[in-house]
Amino acid sequence: MAGNSSNFTKVVVEGSKSTKEIRFNDELQLDFILNSGIVKDCELSLPCGVQLTNDKWNLFLALEGFEETLIGFLKEEEDVREGIQVNVYDKGGHEFQMMLKKWVKHSNRFYVLNRGWFSFCNQHGLGQDDLVALRAFRHAITDVLSFAVTYRRMR
Repeated sequence: MAGNSSNFTKVVVEGSKSTKEIRFNDELQLDFILNSGIVKDCELSLPCGVQLTNDKWNLFLALEGFEETLIGFLKEEEDVREGIQVNVYDKGGHEFQMMLKKWVKHSNRFYVLNRGWFSFCNQHGLGQDDLVALRAFRHAITDVLSFAVTYRRMR
């Protein structure tokens, strides 16, 4: 379960309709995930937005902003320094398996999403300067750390 209410959005799903607190203008792209029943306890983190670089193999996420997204969703036994398998869902509900790692290079520390990010970018035509937003959640059936990704092309 998510830590505190400032880090997640509580979504109440009733039949095929859902009531949700809108925090990001791409929220309508999340309808598939909210109505599919895969979000454990109907809890999604607030969005963590990032602008893409020219590196299509890795999605680099600032330590400060992204750690707030993960608060309450990481389990004690999950070591992001070693890397953990995660599932990433696009706005159509397609699942991509990826690796989430915490990298430390010199004085720079950041999270990276890879081993599948290249396929995600290619399938969605994403490239440098496009904007993506990630929301963390636990899968209701598998309990796997997962992310819903929405995006906006800037080209």
